Amino acid sequence: MKTHFKGLNALRFYAAVSVVVHHIMYNPRVWYGLPELPDTVGRLFLNGTDAVHLFFVLSGFLITYLMLVERERTGTVSVKKFYARRVLRIWPLYYALILITALVLPILIANFKNPMATPLLAFLLLIFQGNIAFILYYPFPPLEHLWSIAIEEQFYLFIPHVGKSGANLAKFFVAVIVFWWLLMAIMAWLRPDDFFTILITYMRYDCIAIGGLFACAYYFKSPFLKWLYHPLVGGLSIIVTVIAAVFFQETLGIPYTVFTAICFGILILNLATNERFVLKLDHPWLEEAGNLSYGIYMLHPLVLLIFLHFTHEQMSESLYQFAIYPIIIVATIGLSWLSYRYFETPFLRLKDTFKVAR
Repeated sequence: MKTHFKGLNALRFYAAVSVVVHHIMYNPRVWYGLPELPDTVGRLFLNGTDAVHLFFVLSGFLITYLMLVERERTGTVSVKKFYARRVLRIWPLYYALILITALVLPILIANFKNPMATPLLAFLLLIFQGNIAFILYYPFPPLEHLWSIAIEEQFYLFIPHVGKSGANLAKFFVAVIVFWWLLMAIMAWLRPDDFFTILITYMRYDCIAIGGLFACAYYFKSPFLKWLYHPLVGGLSIIVTVIAAVFFQETLGIPYTVFTAICFGILILNLATNERFVLKLDHPWLEEAGNLSYGIYMLHPLVLLIFLHFTHEQMSESLYQFAIYPIIIVATIGLSWLSYRYFETPFLRLKDTFKVAR
């Protein structure tokens, strides 16, 4: 039973670059009060929130499938090995970025507002509570985007235990999805501006659970697969993704998020497992680019912050608007390649020693 799905690395790369483009458009205004860039390049990519939701669905799909394969092969899920793999993939670059922010940026950038100098903010980031920090302290460049890493890490706290227990994962994910949708709807109705309402809205466990549910459908060969593999359904998932990129540069509430997350799940399922799916993304260079997606996501705010500080005032507005996209995207990919090749790879090799499903 295969544990590597062709095409998903390309989708991961697209989502990562979508977040970069979104932040190039909006962060200069938030950080420095600069004019918002015209919405041109952004039309080719998902808005940042939709791209993160795509990451969540993709993560839920892969994590769940690997747990199911492990449970089939060994009769259980090794919680220790699960955590070891997650730690070795996520923590090194996560904490490296925090160290660079705390120790290097204050030297490079005069009057840098160091987020790690705020004790509670620093504490929240260090223990993967960036979603809470985001609500309390936004903006705090270049670490605001760690909110999404926090949500995945929080989900990882309990999901291997559910897998190990032998529970019916499909029923578990349905329960999570229904509970979270009801909770968001009730909180939005009763207390729309409350801190906990905002927190719950950001904690899109339902998106991760949707990905997990599609993994269960594939693994257990659900009768629904014949409908999910139908060309019209698969085509719809592509159309929705394209429409979301071209027309929706902001996420439009809970119903929109639910619908797009389900469509992302259909897209992932077809791309990964349907040989007849019209979209083919299993090109070698896209596979390699997908390996850089975590680095691209983590490092791009650092690149953008340094670029804005050192070059913006030296450039005309027209040159700035023309150059910022290629400069930030290319520089981020280059830095991510260096990070992957010389920093992340040793940890990834060690991570592979903890693999059970291969």
